[in-house]
Amino acid sequence: MAEALWRGVAQAYARSFAGLCAGAVPILLADLPRGARLLDVGCGTGELVRAARTAGHDAVGVEPDPEMAALASSALGTDVVVGGLPDLPLADDGFEAVVAAFVLNHVDDPRAGARELGRVAAPGATVRATIWGATPPPQAVMWSELLDAAGATRPPSPRLPAERDFARSPHGLAGILGEAGLAVTHAGTQAWQWRIAPDDLWAGLTSVGNFGALWREQPDDVRARLRAAYDAVDAPWRDGPDLVFDVECVVAEARVPRS
Repeated sequence: MAEALWRGVAQAYARSFAGLCAGAVPILLADLPRGARLLDVGCGTGELVRAARTAGHDAVGVEPDPEMAALASSALGTDVVVGGLPDLPLADDGFEAVVAAFVLNHVDDPRAGARELGRVAAPGATVRATIWGATPPPQAVMWSELLDAAGATRPPSPRLPAERDFARSPHGLAGILGEAGLAVTHAGTQAWQWRIAPDDLWAGLTSVGNFGALWREQPDDVRARLRAAYDAVDAPWRDGPDLVFDVECVVAEARVPRS
């Protein structure tokens, strides 16, 4: 269910939300031992893998969407493994660091996904994950206001069954990592500012994830009103030619027990 919203949107994602997610790269790579063998699960366009290699790590990526994996492979100059949580095509205990940036909030079984992160991590390894929190991010607030102004329909957003879902908070993310048998060492939030050209964000809003699902439900007249309203967006979202958003994610770190 959740993964299906991200199929066939690689180019639009690369133009738009890839830049948003890249803001978490520094916190995910901070203070890792140089030369660590690192796995980026759900690597998207490969930006974190590229940054990890620049920092001296032996980094590889795995990505469930073949189109996105091909895009990342081209950018990195090396093959990205095609595969996704909770069944990565990788051996046990293979990595000294495993990161999952904005992945556990998009899979059908987050707890099984967290267990899989631990399986591929070596004893003593660091596991880091980010998710979006429960509070709607500013780009979603802006889009929601535009939808309302245009008279858009609001079909129910897909949700996980209650028994599979988890609280989108530091406590909730730490909880599913702990349930997976990992020793949580930190859980909190990280903030940054995301700047993007309006046409690039539009490509994502009309294609990617729940944003794209909402767009596809709208009749032509509503789409026309949405585009007109979007083009007229001003403060607090616009800064010169760009749109600027103060964003925040949830981040947690855990260690794999040595025994």
